[in-house]
Amino acid sequence: MTENSTSSKSSKNSKNRTTAGNNRRNLALAAAFAIVLGAGGAAATTAAMADPADGKSAGGNAAGRGQGPREVPATRYAKVADLDPPSGFGPLTVLEGPAFGPDGKLYFVDLTAPAGGPKILKFDVRTKAVTPVYRDADSGFSSLQFSPADGKIYATDFKNGKIDRLNPDGGGFTTVFSGPVEGRTMVPDDLAFDKAGNMYVADYHGSPWDPTGRIVRFDADGTHPTVLQGGLSAPNGISFNADYSALWVGEYSTGREALFTLAPDGKSVVESRVAMTANIGGHGFDSNAVDAAGNVYQVVIGTGKILVWNDHGDLIGTIMVPDERGWEPLVSNLVIKPGTTDGYITVGGKDGGYIYSFRAFAPGTPQSNGGGA
Repeated sequence: MTENSTSSKSSKNSKNRTTAGNNRRNLALAAAFAIVLGAGGAAATTAAMADPADGKSAGGNAAGRGQGPREVPATRYAKVADLDPPSGFGPLTVLEGPAFGPDGKLYFVDLTAPAGGPKILKFDVRTKAVTPVYRDADSGFSSLQFSPADGKIYATDFKNGKIDRLNPDGGGFTTVFSGPVEGRTMVPDDLAFDKAGNMYVADYHGSPWDPTGRIVRFDADGTHPTVLQGGLSAPNGISFNADYSALWVGEYSTGREALFTLAPDGKSVVESRVAMTANIGGHGFDSNAVDAAGNVYQVVIGTGKILVWNDHGDLIGTIMVPDERGWEPLVSNLVIKPGTTDGYITVGGKDGGYIYSFRAFAPGTPQSNGGGA
């Protein structure tokens, strides 16, 4: 999306205001319809980029030698969804939550799909075929990932405050969690899995002046919700670092990338810090991802940019999604295919939904896929 786009900014601002008043969840849903999609895969190659064979980030090393960050273009790869019917925020398609499944297909959600429309879809990156996976009348999914514990899809229902589970073929749908956590209904946005399949979910509440957002941990079966960290300003993107010892969390409305170091059992935070920051203007931090070298990829919604830092906090690059025809692309989320440097971004907006591609700075891992296959 471009700097002049008002629909995504107003939607996300509405999403932040959900923290005040009893109707915060419904308002948050409305704002969800302005969540941005991202871009991915097959991008520019430069001599300074990572060598996929060694899994190291040449970008991070270059930054350490005083070289500045590089601009990496994303390329439109395929159109995967038509323009959804008008919602309260006008005609927009909002795609989110890309993750590779055990079958090698790229799964994603359509947050603005109408009742009865496909809410979860899969994309064959080889043939570019798109297949609907799941439909219903009322869900508003903002992310999905595959659990390493059972290989099933877990999807966060931003609209209804739930976490749902289903098989990769769309069958076996069940709700594994709904209701309040420590007295307050969740607005579950993004999620990440540890190696055992325990879930860590960003609860999208709060603002800089009312930091009530949380990170909530669930056991692998969706039970025993525990507030791992509170006091956050609209936490959105959440990813483990390369060795699963800490969580990277993007706070939407502050432009802060927080790092929460976990206890060995993953059930408490032993150290918290603001690791990186960015000037975001009227925009915000959406979803994020981490590659094998520990580089952090952070979507800045409303700008067409994905910032890339190494794990020392050096800005080593910016992935750029072009506004090719003035249709204000909505960039929200990304994934790096495990074992490759093939990155993919979900992108929506007023022209339907797309997958963009780029070349990552280092190969993907199960973590770069949210703990999936």
